[in-house]
Amino acid sequence: MKAAIWYGGNNIKIEERPKPTITDNEVLIRVRAAGLCGTELHAFEGISERRKPPLLMGHEFSGEVAELGKQVRNLKIGERVSIDPLTRCGVCEQCTSGRGNICRNVRLIGLHTNGAFAEYVPAPATNCHKLPDHVSFEEGSVVEPLSVAVHSVLRTPIKVGDVVVVLGAGPIGLMLLQAARAAGARETIVTDVVDYRLDSAKALGADMVINSKSKDPVKAVMELTENKGVDVALEAVGIQPTVQQAMAMVKIGGRVAVTGMLAKTMQLEMLDAVVKEMDIKGTYGYTQGDFGTALGMIIKGSANVKPMITHVLPLSDIVKGFELLHKKAEGCVKVVVKP
Repeated sequence: MKAAIWYGGNNIKIEERPKPTITDNEVLIRVRAAGLCGTELHAFEGISERRKPPLLMGHEFSGEVAELGKQVRNLKIGERVSIDPLTRCGVCEQCTSGRGNICRNVRLIGLHTNGAFAEYVPAPATNCHKLPDHVSFEEGSVVEPLSVAVHSVLRTPIKVGDVVVVLGAGPIGLMLLQAARAAGARETIVTDVVDYRLDSAKALGADMVINSKSKDPVKAVMELTENKGVDVALEAVGIQPTVQQAMAMVKIGGRVAVTGMLAKTMQLEMLDAVVKEMDIKGTYGYTQGDFGTALGMIIKGSANVKPMITHVLPLSDIVKGFELLHKKAEGCVKVVVKP
């Protein structure tokens, strides 16, 4: 089979690899669409050490069931599925308390095992979610990042009537926007430094957008809220300036959720956090339930992910896809490759 092997930095090569074998409780997926994740982009850019080369990446994907393990009863050959790429142990303290997203023994397809930037990939049968015919493979490939947004919104939590600001209008930020609206946010504000991404946010329902390059985002948010601040700030960049902005934007007693992952350490105004008695929560990954909720949102139309999938490329052009994201090419939001 053809597979895109990452050798570090921007060095990705299309190679022939043996077709994977499966265990009794797994299925072999014929990959039909695989999204390029921001964390994989960070590896491509050389600014993340979470992944070690050589590696076959890819954890946002959908496809068709090509082979069944001997013990698999819930799926059939040819069924269309979206795959939850996280394998949780189910027995640790976190799993048994309903927080499988932070399972002590969690494993991710495309990080701990070979991923979906290939024609075929094994997956646990229990992690495969059936796609109805009206949901495309491309839409099925972005259930995973939408799950991240769903988890963040539920953990914050966002309540009906909240005023919410989303910092960062990349794929996760745009999904946070939609998840917040679905949760009942009364008003949504989105900040970014790229105009076309802010245009995307506006098209997806943001009530107000702010370009942080041309306006002081904290001052703008305060003006919009009559100097009260927002109920919730959802941070989707993961750097010190935007986290600090999020803390400054929330009202007294407000809530901040940090979903972005880029800077390992930050210096923050913690006295402000104490005096305002704000809640600051880190949000990571998603539970199995979050994944099912995200898929349900796409099926029912309460989340519109189609406009976010701006580029669909063959697997052979995967480097081009990463370069588009790296350069923030005009109009590029989400890139999907098709093996």
